[in-house]
Amino acid sequence: MMLAHSGIEYDDEAIWGVEFQRRKVSGEFPWDRLPMTVRVKNKARREELNNSTFLVVPLLLIIVALLSVLLPLLPSANAAYTLEHKRTLVTGASGGIGAGIAKTLAQKGARVLVHYNTRRDGAEATAQSIRDSGGICDGIIQCDFRDPSNIREMFGTLDGVWGEGVGPDVLINNAGVIPKRAVEDEEDGLGVWMETMQVNLNAPYQLSKLAHQRMKGGGNGGVIINVSSIHASISVEYMTAYAASKAGLDRLTAGLASEWADDNIRVNAVAPGVVPVERTEALMAKKEVQDLWLPHLPVGRMGTVEEVAHSVVYLCENEWTTGTILTIDGGMTGRANMPFRPRPEKPKSDDTCL
Repeated sequence: MMLAHSGIEYDDEAIWGVEFQRRKVSGEFPWDRLPMTVRVKNKARREELNNSTFLVVPLLLIIVALLSVLLPLLPSANAAYTLEHKRTLVTGASGGIGAGIAKTLAQKGARVLVHYNTRRDGAEATAQSIRDSGGICDGIIQCDFRDPSNIREMFGTLDGVWGEGVGPDVLINNAGVIPKRAVEDEEDGLGVWMETMQVNLNAPYQLSKLAHQRMKGGGNGGVIINVSSIHASISVEYMTAYAASKAGLDRLTAGLASEWADDNIRVNAVAPGVVPVERTEALMAKKEVQDLWLPHLPVGRMGTVEEVAHSVVYLCENEWTTGTILTIDGGMTGRANMPFRPRPEKPKSDDTCL
């Protein structure tokens, strides 16, 4: 259709519409000089838009309301891992590093179950501390890891805490023994060696296996953190059994991380250095002990339970971390065990090689 205005012909209504908009803005002509066919069609379009808007706007409001309800319920590939309401079993949490880990995880929103063997008063103190700080402690549980059958029974009791076949979502293998004995002084029955391997290595293996069954069955995966030691990579005399058990724990960590990755179960370990706890802090505070240890710690001080606990939180929350042995030792193992040398003199400018 040919449209004309002011002696100019247009081949299409759309082209005329663009030209009209330009001229309207520039003030070249008023509304009433529009060609009749365009005015009629524009009026029809406005009525059509008004009618459709009457229906579309309420529909859009309904869609927005539904999305606001449904979107938070949908899993997101980019959603950060959170410890909120995660069912968490911390072994050896009646004191020391284990108690510190339990308290810190509870502060992050985890539902913590405190394990102990002999120190019931310590476990109750940990549980009370969690509750006093506004955290959730689902109770305390006793188990002697020296007997594998005890571990199976303990996992059976979890059904009464979290429900049949449910939990843990997070397992912290912290319980352990630290024997200090010359190999020559070990009895022929190898009792110290066997007990160390059972508590420090076999028990975490069994606990992890039992936890894996529940984590995999729940469909949401899980996290396992083993508390190792710097002795796993570099050790000293008279701690052979302990060092061997922790070295095995490191390899167990790496193996399980690879084997269970497809089940969305991450396995990591933290390897602390010199960290005083309530049983040793008085001894470690003595000047002669400080003088013995501090020269070997580049940061100039010993670690704290809280610092180890924070490293555990990191390993739990970082979803791209598995099979990792995180050393936290103030730089101790980063420095070779060599004599300390005096600082070299600062070179003169003309001695500098360019």
